[in-house]
Amino acid sequence: MSISYVNYKGKKIMYVDYTHCKNTEELLQVLDEVKREYEKTTETFVAVADMRGKFGSSEFMNKAKQLGKDLLDARTTKTAILGVTGVKKILLNGYNAFVKNKLVPFDTKEEAFEYLIR
Repeated sequence: MSISYVNYKGKKIMYVDYTHCKNTEELLQVLDEVKREYEKTTETFVAVADMRGKFGSSEFMNKAKQLGKDLLDARTTKTAILGVTGVKKILLNGYNAFVKNKLVPFDTKEEAFEYLIR
């Protein structure tokens, strides 16, 4: 499963792991898992997406933007992302322009977790 929960300094953080995905189809499947996870409950989340070593296609980015706007914005208080370097920053800026709750990039899990618990 690509979604797990981390208890970091007493705060529950949703950890979405894309690092094992080999292609766009698998990235899209993880997005579907995220959607199902949000639909199971009415709680709000802080979350981190681990995209280290991955690159989102335009199909992935379009689906992520729509999911962000339709569901994630209303139920996520803070979101961090790992693995955004180089040209991926342009894609992140495109995503962030489309959604209310911006993804904030970090280099390490600990930096992301510290941001999420503040």
